[in-house]
Amino acid sequence: MLPHCLQALSTQDAPESSYEVIVVDDGSSESITGLVPDAMTLVRHDHNRGAAAARNSGAASARGRILLFIDADLIAHEHLISATSELFEEASRVAATGCYDPSPANEGRFARYKALWTWHCWQRSAGASRESTHLQGAMAAVSREVFEQLGGFDERYRGGNVEDYEISQRLRDSGHSIAFDERIGGRHHFPGFPTVARNYWNRTRMWMRLKAAGMAFSSGQAGARSGAIALLALCSLSFLSLSVVHPAFLVASGLCDLAFLALLWPFLALAQRREGAFFAAYCGLCHFALSVVIGAAAVSSPLGAGSRDLRPPNTPSGR
Repeated sequence: MLPHCLQALSTQDAPESSYEVIVVDDGSSESITGLVPDAMTLVRHDHNRGAAAARNSGAASARGRILLFIDADLIAHEHLISATSELFEEASRVAATGCYDPSPANEGRFARYKALWTWHCWQRSAGASRESTHLQGAMAAVSREVFEQLGGFDERYRGGNVEDYEISQRLRDSGHSIAFDERIGGRHHFPGFPTVARNYWNRTRMWMRLKAAGMAFSSGQAGARSGAIALLALCSLSFLSLSVVHPAFLVASGLCDLAFLALLWPFLALAQRREGAFFAAYCGLCHFALSVVIGAAAVSSPLGAGSRDLRPPNTPSGR
């Protein structure tokens, strides 16, 4: 995926002299030296330190006044950099984020479902207001000055889980807003169901920890509607398993299913318009399965450490 990402960054419509590209190798097991053009800067970690540390290292090596973070599995729009620069021409603008395209960078029905769902969520949450409560780390722009004032990403969050939500909270607490602009984005490469389910499990557990600490996360895929959908899916499956004890639980399960479909209907209707009824049904089944994972993760969040990617409390945070 990295060569496609770097190729898209090499063919931007912004003048080459107006930006630099820094690639951070976070202790990968394979050499990427030959994949990074000489005109780009390669920063290496001698061991894996996590997404927050990788982004901090890239920011420390940057020379520009605007820091634009993207992940290696994104094929950016050709106007990504010029659009970001245009946004930051406003004197008050210090942070901005965007969303993935509704079509993925890779083939496969699951990737198409995931891309469409992600896009749909961002359109419902931030598309109308043009502002977001969440600075999405996979494609986010921040003023270098403000980023340094905040102390960067909290490196205790070692996976790509919630470090972007946490810094978003500190950004808002400092009195800054986050602009939403679809031009900050591109086509994203989505992994398969097992990887997405694992990521949702880890992220949801940490989301709940942040929520308990008073941090909001009502942008993108994390919101009240998504939470209700996850709860309904988990209850439906639980009631269905209890129907062997009493048939009344089967009725309860069916009612949960109807409520699940009602809340998900705007997305299912979108999927049907794009690719037909079969694809919409596939999306519904995928979303039900992932919602069960999210619901179970939320219910279990008080148990254990919260995420295998969170360092012990006595580890320096990197702030």
